[in-house]
Amino acid sequence: MSNWRLLPLGIYNGYWNMAIDEAILNAVIQEKSENTIRFYRWSPSTASIGRNQSLSREIDMDFAERKGFQVVRRITGGGAVFHDKEGEITYSIICPIKILENLGAYKVLEQFEIITKGIIAGLRSYGIKPQKGVIHCPAIFLDGKKFSGNAQLRKKGYLLQHGTILLDIDPELMYSVLKAPPSVSKSRMVQSVRAKCIGIREKLEDGFNEEKLLKKLLRGFEQVLGITLEVGKLSKFEIELAENLVKEKYSNPDWLRKYE
Repeated sequence: MSNWRLLPLGIYNGYWNMAIDEAILNAVIQEKSENTIRFYRWSPSTASIGRNQSLSREIDMDFAERKGFQVVRRITGGGAVFHDKEGEITYSIICPIKILENLGAYKVLEQFEIITKGIIAGLRSYGIKPQKGVIHCPAIFLDGKKFSGNAQLRKKGYLLQHGTILLDIDPELMYSVLKAPPSVSKSRMVQSVRAKCIGIREKLEDGFNEEKLLKKLLRGFEQVLGITLEVGKLSKFEIELAENLVKEKYSNPDWLRKYE
């Protein structure tokens, strides 16, 4: 079993969360850091859009600014997401694609799914029974409702995958920040989210225990990927990379409005 680095749950703003993920990816590619699994939250609440999405079509910037929310463009694909500071835990994993191929995951979908198997295994040991599925991208469901969406970037033979684990969901707030698709009303989108999405907190019969949940999740990743996770921290190199990415990219309006 190989040793990977675990970065325990941290709380950062949207610019820093995306900069840290990209900095780790670059450090792992340069063999300056170990393969890494990271958990994090967002403060303030943040809307993120996929790398090729139109900002104006996806986000109500006036509402986001009035509420003090951040908006950030990811380097991964996928759709717009609202990350509630109290209602979500996010994970990221950075490793060579070859490792997943050695586990029998050769196709992109298979590589998505072998990673999400770690979340599924962890939650099952926590006492709930999620299932894999696909809505636009590989996702995880509970009682037929989505609680985890995931996105990837593949670079120089390495992979960054990050995704959400919804604890609670507020569809009304979500679709005040996110825009409904053309010809679809906000009320219809709110109804759709209520019907199709779920936060896992409501299914935890003994109440929500964040520390216990995170322990189960990391054990799930260890089991599925055949690794041992050792607690670590960001290196000086990664911090300096992230600082530069925050300044030059993620807080830069030119990056956010790349596709206006």
